[in-house]
Amino acid sequence: MTRGPARARPLRGRPAATRGVHPEPAHAAAPPPPPRPRGLLRFTRHGIPALTVIAGIVAMCFGTETSLVGGGGLIGAGIATWLVAWLYRVGVEGDSAREAEERARRQFERTGRWPET
Repeated sequence: MTRGPARARPLRGRPAATRGVHPEPAHAAAPPPPPRPRGLLRFTRHGIPALTVIAGIVAMCFGTETSLVGGGGLIGAGIATWLVAWLYRVGVEGDSAREAEERARRQFERTGRWPET
């Protein structure tokens, strides 16, 4: 027994809500692949946090109590900077997933079938 959208029967004709509405072109259904990050973006994401952590390690090498505390602060700041950038990327990916689901819902309303993705 099939489950989910595969089980749905195709509609006869177009649904009443979409009569007179032109369907979206086929090329609009598939979003373009995301562009690869360039050098400056990679440096901002990974280089600045890495340099901050390295600066903290160098500061800790001086061995005084003040330099150990300051180095620990720099290491924490580098890790926090990297985590903020990572959380931003996770949030942006969620937005694209919601947009893809919204396109799938519009197609389902038009055709009565869920797209295969």
